[in-house]
Amino acid sequence: MSLNAKEMQPLGKSIKRKEDPRFIRGQGRYVDDIVLPHMLHMVLVRSPYSHARIKAIHIEDAMAIKGVKAILTGEDLGQMNLAWMPTLAGDRQMVLATGKVLFQYQEVAAVVAETREAAEDGASVVNVEYEPLTPVMDPFFALSDEALVLREDREQKNNHIFHWEVEDEEDRPGIGNISGGVERTNSDASGSSHSP
Repeated sequence: MSLNAKEMQPLGKSIKRKEDPRFIRGQGRYVDDIVLPHMLHMVLVRSPYSHARIKAIHIEDAMAIKGVKAILTGEDLGQMNLAWMPTLAGDRQMVLATGKVLFQYQEVAAVVAETREAAEDGASVVNVEYEPLTPVMDPFFALSDEALVLREDREQKNNHIFHWEVEDEEDRPGIGNISGGVERTNSDASGSSHSP
């Protein structure tokens, strides 16, 4: 038996859903429903500031809460050589803020506990001392020489993280002229993208 092309296209047709009965009966299973032996829960402590130096992170009160097993900071991850991770822009970023925070709600510490409630209680009493810094709000100003450098860890002491360019067709070696296969219009698209 073969299907024609029209039968293979679901747009505009009612499709019998197979997953609905379990959700209607309250039998859906979500990641939050999974409970495994010796499972731990993690809650992140986030910065209320968009730009601030981290002076100290006090975890003593959080560690005293029943069920809290560990609290990790950027400094802890640095000792394990896990403080930084690569980005899609070819750069790297902090897993947990180390030294200073660069955006509001940036992750500063991770509280690990036996239950979600214990992890939340622990996160609520982690005391982070911040020294607020002037935020850089305008991406174009961030690229100027007057702007405060956000990423002090980089060799290049400015806020320009990456540069991306699209070449004209005559500048692309080995491709040749493709204008015959593409209809030209009177409109031209151009622009720039900055990610400080």
